Amino acid sequence: MGKAIVKLRISTYAIEEYVVEIACKKDDVEELIIANAWKKLKEDEKGTLPYGHRSAMIISRTD
Repeated sequence: MGKAIVKLRISTYAIEEYVVEIACKKDDVEELIIANAWKKLKEDEKGTLPYGHRSAMIISRTD
């Protein structure tokens, strides 16, 4: 079981950037890792995130 560090960005009037570390498997595709990162961020922020354009990028990944 590895880990991935994902940078999440929400473009509102001010740019909101978050960095999340999540567990991942060796054969997980990037879309699954990013979806899990958004889910973890929403849980960490108590279920509310600001509205705006969302983007994500995997910074690093270890297997």
